[in-house]
Amino acid sequence: MTIRTMSRIVCFLLLIVATVTTQAADELLERAQGLIDQKQPQAAYELLLPLAEARAGDPAFDYLLGLSALDSGRALEAVFALERVVDAAPENGPARAELARAYLVLGDTDDAESQFEKVQEMELPDEVQRTIDRYMSNIDQYHDVSRTRWRPYIRTGFGYDSNVNSATDDNQIAIPALGGITINLSDPSRESDSAIWNVGGGIRLTSPLDYERGVSMFLNASLDNRLALSESEFSTTFGSGELGVSWRRDPKNQLRVSIDGSTVKIRGATSTLLRSDREVAGGSVQWQHTMDQANQFTLFGQGAIVRYPDQRVRDVNRYTGGAGWGHAFLGSAYNPVIFLSAFGGVEDETHGSRSRQFGRTFWGGRAGGQLTVGPNSTVFGSITYQASDYDGTDPTFLTTRDDDYVDVSVGYRYQLDSNWSVSPTFVYNNNDSNIVTNDYDRYEFMITVRNDF
Repeated sequence: MTIRTMSRIVCFLLLIVATVTTQAADELLERAQGLIDQKQPQAAYELLLPLAEARAGDPAFDYLLGLSALDSGRALEAVFALERVVDAAPENGPARAELARAYLVLGDTDDAESQFEKVQEMELPDEVQRTIDRYMSNIDQYHDVSRTRWRPYIRTGFGYDSNVNSATDDNQIAIPALGGITINLSDPSRESDSAIWNVGGGIRLTSPLDYERGVSMFLNASLDNRLALSESEFSTTFGSGELGVSWRRDPKNQLRVSIDGSTVKIRGATSTLLRSDREVAGGSVQWQHTMDQANQFTLFGQGAIVRYPDQRVRDVNRYTGGAGWGHAFLGSAYNPVIFLSAFGGVEDETHGSRSRQFGRTFWGGRAGGQLTVGPNSTVFGSITYQASDYDGTDPTFLTTRDDDYVDVSVGYRYQLDSNWSVSPTFVYNNNDSNIVTNDYDRYEFMITVRNDF
């Protein structure tokens, strides 16, 4: 027998041994997977552990070793095994999700959140996406009460507003207080349309005050500038802020108490640059009860002073209360979520009989919802109705004002990544009033780009 013949025989035998070994290894992994599927992670771990040193670095082996270690209470060992899988195959979504879960078990919520965010960027079945969303929500809730978190954001949008000054489209109106004389309205008093450019930003902050009791502080602030490009006198700056304390008694109940304020400046309304045209300051209280994973109930109340620095006769004190309910259709296609709320209140005039026409009683409701139509795509919408009955006779039109207001909005949000999103929206308003100067409708289309840092 020649040396060449012997070498061929040896190679053939080695090939047979390798094939048998591979088949045995595959059978081992199949047995381990079967044990995991049968909810026997301890047995799977004991089956794989003797080969851990020899087969470390094999992604299929490391994944099952990590999974069995995690499900049998060995989270640290699971991290070591699953990190090897992710290092070898960064696009392995299941391994990255299990690694995030292992970090979470160890209390490393920052690394868990980072891994879940990377998994969310992948194409995932709806059920897996919902599971990850629940994990992320739990992490957010934990962070809200365990550490200081702040999230600044910026946004800009371009669009069109059919009625930037919320005015009537009538050319002439009759004045009953002047014996029914008809006057012609000037352009600033009539409906004006314009292209719109919005620029704004804000910050949201939470910080624990007493972690053991679930008490934390929160702060929200925003500043937006709405530029009416062809009707600059109706460009508007909005500022708002909220500072409060949140108390989470248990996972199902949360109480929030805050002070809040806002200011509005219309460019053409006053001659001073910094003085506001409307100022609101007050306090709010809200109780939120999570009945189960699919249902949430809210009660809220607010008191505020509303002031008009250049028209003090319009000053009022506002008191509002209401309730809301939200429902998620778990396990349904497109993950639909709906919400309903009802509210009511009063605005008491502050200048006696000469300003009774500015006091009112109001009530209304709101309904809306959203659908997840893709991994990064959400469709949302809402409709609001509010009825207002004013207290006194308008001295110009010699009647008591009565308004019915409707707001309808629909939109689509596409999440480009974990920070950037783009949202086209359409909004329609209609205020049906028995006083012609307050009777108007408008529609607005806007495309907004936003970055949450």
